[in-house]
Amino acid sequence: MLQVIIVFYVPGFVFGTPLFSRFASVIAAFVINYACYFSEIYRGGIESIPKGQYEAGQVLGMTKMQVFFNVILMQVIKRILAPMSNEIITLVKDTALARVIMIIEIIQAAQNFAAYGLIWPLFYTAVFYLIFVGVLTLLFGWAEKKMSYYRV
Repeated sequence: MLQVIIVFYVPGFVFGTPLFSRFASVIAAFVINYACYFSEIYRGGIESIPKGQYEAGQVLGMTKMQVFFNVILMQVIKRILAPMSNEIITLVKDTALARVIMIIEIIQAAQNFAAYGLIWPLFYTAVFYLIFVGVLTLLFGWAEKKMSYYRV
């Protein structure tokens, strides 16, 4: 009975911790959400490496750690580069969702100016996102070409 009173009395989500600020809540939501996506990408990349690669490293006398870092990880990085770049670009675009809990971010600031009848801030915001995502796309495209050393 005393616990119930304490739960309602102490502000916070878990174990009496203080309430998160809005910014911390946004950061926590993005970290948890994209950590799940990234962990699945890494898991799929590691599981996509054939068992023969592990066996070849063991035949060469490598330890499990040496096999992973010298043989497997290099192949995994090459295989997961495209899905990782996709998720990073999606993360950039998803930051606009932070305005739902009233965090002032670039689109929210542009809308505040648009309330006065100015449309240019929204235009500049769109151009900013276009340039930023375009630069990321070019950067990841270059990295994918650099990693595709077996293709002609």
